[in-house]
Amino acid sequence: MFEEQKQRMNLLLAGIAELLDIPDSKHEEAVRRYEAVGKWLDADDSPLHIYRPTIYPQGSFCLGTMIKPINDGDEYDIDLVCHLEIDKKNVTQEQLKQMVGDRLNANERYKKILDEGRRCWTLDYANEFHMDILPAIPDYEKLNDAILVTDKKLRNWQHSNPKGYARWFAERMKVIFQKRKIAFAESIKANVETVPDYKVRTPLQRAVQILKWHRDVYFKNKDNKPISVIITTLAAQSYQNEADIFDAITNIVSSISDVKHLKNAGSYYVPNPVNLDENFADKWNENPALPLAFFKWLEQLKVDFDVASSQRDMQKIAKSLTPAFGEDIIERILEKYGSSVKPVKIYPEVTFSARPNKPWANMA
Repeated sequence: MFEEQKQRMNLLLAGIAELLDIPDSKHEEAVRRYEAVGKWLDADDSPLHIYRPTIYPQGSFCLGTMIKPINDGDEYDIDLVCHLEIDKKNVTQEQLKQMVGDRLNANERYKKILDEGRRCWTLDYANEFHMDILPAIPDYEKLNDAILVTDKKLRNWQHSNPKGYARWFAERMKVIFQKRKIAFAESIKANVETVPDYKVRTPLQRAVQILKWHRDVYFKNKDNKPISVIITTLAAQSYQNEADIFDAITNIVSSISDVKHLKNAGSYYVPNPVNLDENFADKWNENPALPLAFFKWLEQLKVDFDVASSQRDMQKIAKSLTPAFGEDIIERILEKYGSSVKPVKIYPEVTFSARPNKPWANMA
């Protein structure tokens, strides 16, 4: 590929990813809403107050990889943990879940929008968010913020560690993140210490967003859509601090297309990097249609990128990506960039917005 073509691809991919971001206003509103939930759970008159309940985000919202819903009018999914300081000897899974649900039900507003799921309580803010609140307690048998979580269908406590996972994800892109943060600080003549982490987006974060959106478009009318945590984990494992999005995606897809890389003793194995006993691909071994769908999607992804990369004109590149990313996204990209040849120099692919200074990598 010629360098000019690569620049155009990177410009388009960066633009697509930016369009997939949760808007700043919604991000700020989500933070306000879950902080309000936390205050209600930990109010002085709350039965949970003695257990010091805290709410913190997990998943894409805290990793900086959230994307907008595929269907217009759908809500953003915000995954939260409700952490209570209780020893597992003193509470059952059922009791823990009910304690949180009872307190949410005691609030007249929350009661009207509350639904119960298999593991979580969901607050459904119409046309805004689905906030899934997962009750959890400390996992004292493990270190580094490990937790135990409820599950109605499983007898034993389930292990998790969303804070540990976020730290691992941050570590995978630490080199390029620091370089981009420094470059951004220099571009605005500020001290690097004053630049919030959320101002910086790395090629890894952007690559994950683009992979997830391509998946959502591809599987819109298909079954067996790959789960986000598999895509995110494999992408982060494969990322080698590439400096641009196109190289990052190309290398990630090349790496995860190797079936041998995803198998252990004949079974599919995508371990949680902070809990090797947890296999994110366990359902692949129960349902052969799942890995088959995953690899067929990867094949289509490679075809789409090969076709786009063979084009030299900006508009032709963009239009070739329409089936893969959707007409609305591509039309907005063309409107924004037109026939641009050279990309604008944006150091860390930043969003110049005033989000609360609570970087995803430093959760409460």
